[in-house]
Order: sequence, then C-alpha cells, then structure tokens
Amino acid sequence: MSLISKPWRGTANLVISGLLGLGLIAALVWYGVGRLDRDDPTLELQPEAQVVGIKAGFTLKAGDRTTGLREVRVTITQDALEKVVLERTFPPGGESGSEVDLPFTLEPKSLGLKEGKALIKVRARDRSWGNWFQGRTATLDRAVEIDFVPLNLAFLSVSHLLHSGGTGAIIYRLNKAVKESGVQVGGHFYQGYANPKGAKGDYLVLFPVPRESAGADRVELVARPATGDEVKQTVTLQVKPRKWRQDKLNLSDNFLQKVSSSLAPGNPGDLLAAFLEVNREMRRANHEKIRQACSHSAPTPLWSGAFQRYLGKPMARFGDKRTYIYQNKAVDQQVHLGEDLANLEHTPVPAANNGVVVLAEPLGIYGNTVILDHGLGVFSQYSHLSQIDVKGGDKVEKGTVLGRTGSTGLAGGDHLHFSMLLQGEFVDPLEWWDPHWLKDQVEKQMAAAAAPTEVSQATAKPARAGKGKGKSAKGKKRR
Repeated sequence: MSLISKPWRGTANLVISGLLGLGLIAALVWYGVGRLDRDDPTLELQPEAQVVGIKAGFTLKAGDRTTGLREVRVTITQDALEKVVLERTFPPGGESGSEVDLPFTLEPKSLGLKEGKALIKVRARDRSWGNWFQGRTATLDRAVEIDFVPLNLAFLSVSHLLHSGGTGAIIYRLNKAVKESGVQVGGHFYQGYANPKGAKGDYLVLFPVPRESAGADRVELVARPATGDEVKQTVTLQVKPRKWRQDKLNLSDNFLQKVSSSLAPGNPGDLLAAFLEVNREMRRANHEKIRQACSHSAPTPLWSGAFQRYLGKPMARFGDKRTYIYQNKAVDQQVHLGEDLANLEHTPVPAANNGVVVLAEPLGIYGNTVILDHGLGVFSQYSHLSQIDVKGGDKVEKGTVLGRTGSTGLAGGDHLHFSMLLQGEFVDPLEWWDPHWLKDQVEKQMAAAAAPTEVSQATAKPARAGKGKGKSAKGKKRR
C-alpha cells in the first residue's frame, strides 16, 4: 500500500503547488493591474482669483480615487523666476479616494516677484505603477496678475435733494478696477456703474432712499476686489421724511369673484382666502420676478431728458398705505408702489423714455406688463394693459406705443399702473417726470468734476416733498 500512496501524494502536492502558484500569479496580476491605475489625481484651486495682491490665501483640494497621492507641488513663475510655494509628500498606505485640503499663502513680494503677469502651476503625482512606476500625474495652471497697489475708495458727491421713497445719486472714485462696487442700503446692494461723464475711475450709483426714513440714513459705499478684503466708506444722508397717505379699499363680492376666477382658480370656495393668497403670496412672487427682470442693466444711460408722463388722471399714488376692507373688517394691508393714471379705456401707452424691453408678459397682480431698461439700473414698468405691442429685446424710443390700458390683474377698472425702479426696487416716479430734478440731481452729479476727499460722511440738504402729494382727484379708486 505504501508503494502506491507515495506517487499519489507527490502528484497531489504538485497539483496543490501549481494551484497556489497560479493563485499567487493571479494575485500579483490583480495587484499590478490595480497599481497601474487609469485615473489621474484630481485638483481644484480655490478661490478662482485672477488677481494676487500683497498677500493672498489659497486652498488646494487634491486627491486620487485609486492608489492615493504620492506628492503635490505648487510653484509660481514669472519670466525666468520660479518659486515653490507648497510641497507635500504623502506616506504609503493612505486611504485611496480621500481628498485633502492644502491651504497656502502667497506673498509675491517676499518671493522676489514684481507687478505683472505670473503663472501658478500645480502638479500632483499618485502611487500607481503607471508611467514606468513613476505614477500618474495631473497639472493645473492659473494665470494671475500681481498687483501691489492697495484699493482706495473715495466719496466725491451726493445729490442734495433727498426725500423718503425717492432716488439718490452718489459719485465715487476708485484707483483700480474691482470685481464690483456700489452702495449698501439696508440689506440690499446696488451696483455702481462707470460714470459716463466722469474721469477714468469715477463711478455713479443710483439708489432708492428708504420709504420709512427717520431723517438721517447711513449708507455704505463698498468696493470688492477680485481678491482680498472689501473696502467700505460710510455716507450719512439727511432726508426729509414723508407722511404717506392712508387709503381704504372696500372689497365687493363681485371683485373677489373676479380675482378668484382669474388669479386663484384653485380656491373657488372661499373668496376672501383666494384674494388674500393673491394679495400676499402672488404679490411677493411677482416682486421677485420683477427684481430678476431688473437684475441686469445697460452700463450707460439710454434715457434722454425727463421721463414722459402718461396723460391720465391721478388715482392712487406712490407710497399709499392701503387697508383692504371686507364686510366692515380690515383684512389686509399693502403699500402701493406706483402711480395709477386713468384716461379713456384702451388708450395707447407710450414708453416714458428710450430703453430696451426686458419683460413683456402677464404678471400676476399687475396683469399684462411691460418693463423697460433705461440703463444704469433704471427701469420703468407699465401694468394692467389690455394688450402688449412689444416683445422682449425690442429697442424702443420715447413715445413708442407699448400697448393699451386695461384692467388685467388686480385692477378695479381700466387704467395704467406706472412704476419707476432702481435695480428692482420701486422709487417715486414724480422725480423722474420732473426735468429740473433730473438735471440737478442726476445729470449734474454725473458731470461734476469733484476732487477726491478724505471725508467719509456727507450731509444732504433737506428736500421738499414736491407738489402733487396731497389728496388724489376724485374718482373710482384703482387697485
């Protein structure tokens, strides 16, 4: 028996050894294929700044999905000079696929660099066996401009006739180009534009004066460079407050039925609930769409002279504080943000000034609406139209017929609702209809050759509210 078993045992051992060898070879092949790695390392450099000042902070996000990182190197090159700003190696056995954040600070002057163009180069290598065991590599290049001049913001002048709900104009000067600049009023930022009549570096910003001013308002001029900290300067304005008219609107069942059927058909069972949904939620949504339509404006003034007033009888006025009454109870309150002007039914509505159509469509409570861009953040709005005769993108001249008056939207009768806006915020149209105000408070500001000043505050003379602020003419109230 022993003579027979020994050959069998040898053969079995040989088979087992062969299988183990094949398994080892397969494992080595599997490991080798894995180490060859078909994925390059990933790189992301933040922020995406293209200007580097005296000191700039960056964060490099790097990783490799398969074999892990071996090394990362960041340099900056200018002409024949190359300097290393970050160099990091990673030990074997790191977790594959994990991403690392590598912050670094770039101080060009200390590296011997000068103002002008430079190139940031990022190179990463992984632990794969690709490239003859040298690893796969990834590179990222970022062209930058080195600028050692600190940003300077200088207040120059401000329009002196200011009243609540009106328009203000500030001229300021910057010594270099920035990402954006303008004025912060409350929680809203209003973009400044290169002053078309000023020197290089002079800017103009038209901004809405708060409707509920206490008499002195503080606004902040802001300049934000492509990299580095923003620069601010406070300007104090003396504003004459306004006492806004109080208005009561009685809601009839017929009017509520119209609102429910045309604007809130999903809630026919409760007329008051349908009206409140329209007057609150739809109003907010409409104003947001108006702000979006007014978010981009031509960088130069498109208007010429004062804005043309539609020839109609004044009904509701800008800033009216409305209380809505239903069955002898106050059910809602809103502020009227335009001038309601009534004439014969379906009369032509002219463009108040030269501009470009940015919106021409039905708009909830405002019904059929046209909005024009007049440049420098100035817009005009025409609502409740029975028909629209222009389309988005059309260039129109002062007097061009935009459509005809009507009673679409939340209107109680045929009329034109006209509004003026600054970057989506409603302001008093009476100023823009006044040629003297426009010349003195806007155009003279644009043309003024004021010198830079270190004063950070400006005092504006109190403004007269102007004529036509009393009670409106008798007639049917418009909503």
